[in-house]
Parts: sequence; structure tokens; C-alpha cells
Amino acid sequence: MPATWTTSCCAKRQVESELRHALNGGTGIKLAYQPIFAADGSTILGAEALIRWGHEVHGGLPPAQFIAIAEERGMIGQLGKWVLQEACRFAVGTELPWVAVNVSPLQLRDTGFAEQLAAVLAETGLAPGRLQLEITEGVLLDNNDTTRAALAALRRSGIAIVLDDFGTGYSSLNYLRRHAIDKLKIDRSFVNLLGRDESSAAIVRALVDLADALNVGVTAEGVETEEQKALLVAMGCREFQGHLLSLPLEPAQLLRLAGLLPGKDSTPAAVSA
Repeated sequence: MPATWTTSCCAKRQVESELRHALNGGTGIKLAYQPIFAADGSTILGAEALIRWGHEVHGGLPPAQFIAIAEERGMIGQLGKWVLQEACRFAVGTELPWVAVNVSPLQLRDTGFAEQLAAVLAETGLAPGRLQLEITEGVLLDNNDTTRAALAALRRSGIAIVLDDFGTGYSSLNYLRRHAIDKLKIDRSFVNLLGRDESSAAIVRALVDLADALNVGVTAEGVETEEQKALLVAMGCREFQGHLLSLPLEPAQLLRLAGLLPGKDSTPAAVSA
């Protein structure tokens, strides 16, 4: 898809219309799942749900583009609910310990979001402890009462809150203290430079130590080489996500990789990242 395709109002209206159709029984929208591994590189601890849209005309649309349009056009609530329902339905029928879903700041500003999520869990039968919600630092910076109340309610229900892309925004220990979270995800931009840049290694080491001091989990994302993984293990990181271990997978492929679904081909093909 051309980079300028979604810049005009007409193009955005077209994406909005086609996205609504896809969410209301159309085709093309689906979830892929990228597993998160333990330090042994084979034990799957959980998986992150990643939305994909295979447009019938333009092919695979970048999620960042159509998610931004969904936010702008007031559709993020509908899109986010669809993702939560699909991910929870998938997880409840598996033995995966948990599934992680990305949540838009706009969803958390909705006063009914916590109740909506409780209804999704009740409808699908997924235990709250098997769901993780990934938020960005912007959610903490937003610092409004509705967001704060939603995060507190979600954590009380047993849902884990994960701070994604940590270190790339306006990180503040005060925000971490004010909004209790359960896990930090170290951004791939730092992981990518491990072994080549000492300052990046120092930052990653500090982030791992910070997570330990806060008594929260830590996941390194974007792990692409054995050297990166070895350095992270030496720093005390115990959860890993990245192409070294697995690309995002179709649901059945993830289950086959986890040994939960029999099949002749034990090497699953990845879906487009």
C-alpha cells in the first residue's frame, strides 16, 4: 500500500467503511500470535495477540495505519472489543498460560471499558489471570481519573497490566509508582543494539534492575540473535519475544509449536509480521 494512501479524507473514509464491514461479518481481519518464551528458548510462557488486516485490494495493511484511523474515526472501541473477544476465545480453548492484548489509550478513557472487559471474560469463560493488557507510557502520562480508575479496577480483577515499549517515551518512576503495573517490556530499539553499543547495554541492564526493584516482570522484545539473548539472560531477563524464537503465527501454528495440536509438519510457517 502506498505510504500516502491513507492521508486524504476520502481514503480515511474508505478505510473506515471497509473496516466496519470487516468487523461486522466481513473478511480479512484476523489475529496472529507471537509466543513469549522462557530463557530455555523452548518453553512458551504466553503469547501476544497481533491484529492483521489482509485487504482484498491493497493486501496487508500496516496495523499502525488502520488503528490510527480507527482511533480518529471513533472506531477503536469496536475494533478493540473485537480483538479482546477473539483473543479470549482463542486462549480459553488452549493451555496457554496467558494471552496479551494491546489496548489503546482511548479505550482506557472510556468509563465503561472495565465493565466491557469483564463482560468479555464472562462471555468467553477466560479467567482474568490469563489475560494481560499491554499499554504504552502515554497512558500513564495521560494521568486522568478515568484511566487511573480503569487500570486499578482491571488489576483488582486479576488482569495483569504490562507497560509496552518501555524506555522510548517519557519514562518516570513517579508514573510507575502512581499506576501500579505487573510487567515492563523492553523496547526492541534497545535490544537491537546489544553487543554493538555499550550505552544501550547499560540502559537494558538498568531496566532489568528497575523491574527487579519494583518486583515486576520484564520481557525483552525484538530478540533476533543468540548473542542478544545470551546477554539478556546474563542481565537477569527471563522472558523473550522476537524473530530468533518465533515470528507471529496463525493460531493453529502456535498450538502446534506448543505441542498442543498434532500435525505432520512440526515447523509452523509464520504469518506476515
